[in-house]
Amino acid sequence: MKKTNKIWCVGDIHGCYDEMMALYKQLLKNGANPEKDIFVFLGDFIDRGKDSKKVVSQLVKWHKKYKHWIFLFGNHEDLFLDWIATSERRYGSNLWFVNGGKETFKSYGGHFGKQTEDGWEAPKMPHFPKSHLDFLFKETVHIAEVDDYVFVHGGLIPGVSIEECKNYVKTILWARYEFIDSPFDWGKLVIFGHTADYNATYNPEPFMPIVMKNKIGIDTAICPPANKRLTALELPAKKFYYQESLKIYKDIEKLLNI
Repeated sequence: MKKTNKIWCVGDIHGCYDEMMALYKQLLKNGANPEKDIFVFLGDFIDRGKDSKKVVSQLVKWHKKYKHWIFLFGNHEDLFLDWIATSERRYGSNLWFVNGGKETFKSYGGHFGKQTEDGWEAPKMPHFPKSHLDFLFKETVHIAEVDDYVFVHGGLIPGVSIEECKNYVKTILWARYEFIDSPFDWGKLVIFGHTADYNATYNPEPFMPIVMKNKIGIDTAICPPANKRLTALELPAKKFYYQESLKIYKDIEKLLNI
């Protein structure tokens, strides 16, 4: 079987549109060919950042244009699905809102009541375009395999084959340290997001990729409150690309009224 030309993996975006586009342009400058190469987005496109709607709009455009690209379903998409489809019957306790869903709610035009020139505007529910919901809930996948790599949002189950892991959707969406700590060899290098590591056990520098013999994690906390960086990984070169948060610069510009 012929190996794929190159694979470009993008970590958790979390509503940070400007950084996503800046990183994408950086990848293009470094040889990425969207027509031939595979791009893999590791999930958690929404929440926490202020531009979830813009992020999803762009992902929908890419998905329509590049059918060979891969988009994973993240645990934040799962929280959103719980809120919109089941009235939080699975997770409850406003878990989506307290984990950044409020920003997604606002980015789609919803609000909880606000002052206007004419007085007070009553709370408003957001409008979620059908194309966005179809993309998030129907067009994304929970796990993908390409060449010598397996891509998953949270992680795999130690001691369990890749094929069998596909039967445990919630586990692989939310997996963290039991997976990260495991030396188990799944037969392919695991590329994952979800855990923005700051533990010196894995990394002496906060919010950088987790690199181990059997796995690489590239969630590096682009979104608030950390506001660190968005990371991409080029395969098979195992080369990292970073886009630092632009929020600090925007805050300075706002403060200086530039």
